[in-house]
Amino acid sequence: MSEAHPIRVLVVDDHKILRIGLAVFLENYDDMILVGEASNGQEAVDLFEQLQPDIVLMDLRMPVMDGITATSVILHNFPLARIIVLTSSFSPERQQEAVDAGAFRLLRKNISIETLASAIWEAVDGTRS
Repeated sequence: MSEAHPIRVLVVDDHKILRIGLAVFLENYDDMILVGEASNGQEAVDLFEQLQPDIVLMDLRMPVMDGITATSVILHNFPLARIIVLTSSFSPERQQEAVDAGAFRLLRKNISIETLASAIWEAVDGTRS
């Protein structure tokens, strides 16, 4: 994507400090922009419908509605949505649930900024690695 049309990102996590960190991360890239933040899955579903971002960075564990349910709902309503799950708990069961819900990619929260940026670009391009 070009600077004229940056990648529009919705950040979803119940921890404000992580949302702030991801916002700062996005500011470092000219081709990405934060369009919204949600603190739970229900807010994510509502904001996705309003904003229709290019990418969602989704936490798994959140109050009200978890990330797997939110991913499933968003993709049911918007099948072309691209959701990257960021999690600190990476059990095989949760990983399979996220894949089954339609997540484009699952990444640990302790990844490098380069890895996250690459995942966002891959999701926008529609390729999986």
